[in-house]
Amino acid sequence: MAVDYGTPGTRFDWKQYGAEVADLAQPGETLRIEPGRSISVYAGWYVTEVLDVKRAHGQWYAVLRGGTMHIRTPVTKQHNQPFDILTGNSDGPAVANEPVTLVGQLCTPKDVFAREVPTDRIAVGDLVAFAMAGAYAWNISHHDFLMHPKPKFAYLGA
Repeated sequence: MAVDYGTPGTRFDWKQYGAEVADLAQPGETLRIEPGRSISVYAGWYVTEVLDVKRAHGQWYAVLRGGTMHIRTPVTKQHNQPFDILTGNSDGPAVANEPVTLVGQLCTPKDVFAREVPTDRIAVGDLVAFAMAGAYAWNISHHDFLMHPKPKFAYLGA
């Protein structure tokens, strides 16, 4: 029941899995699974604001409001969290057509959402919407780290 953060469009094949698990059951046996993250990961987004864009040591960085105290998954799993940039109205610092590392506000080098990812443009005031934040994002984060505020939660129904 793998979750592939590198290719978020790739989904687990539940139909094949169900057929294969059903073949394992002995007569009179009931098999149960715990799908957890493989289902809930797609049910959440983490949206945050770009506070600064800067170049340091030859690399571009976008500093985002929040950090791993809100969504610790990327640093824990050591992957780039998939995201979309929602363009804001900003005359502030920006970078275009360069790889950018998206970092949080914390004073630790581990406060990273994605490393050297391609972007068309990212600027102060933009919003970054991180996909696949419905499992082990807030739940495994170190809440209240340096007394930063907790994120706001919004629940949308179908």
